[in-house]
Amino acid sequence: MDEVIDWLTLHNHRRLHSTLGYTSPMKFEANQHAGQVKKAA
Repeated sequence: MDEVIDWLTLHNHRRLHSTLGYTSPMKFEANQHAGQVKKAA
């Protein structure tokens, strides 16, 4: 089970992805959400 948690942490928080502008999936999602909140305000 620890291997799965380690992989998820690497994949979602630390792994940079070229199609996401070389950000991690979690950072990309946070940036998207912040942009949507800013537009709504």
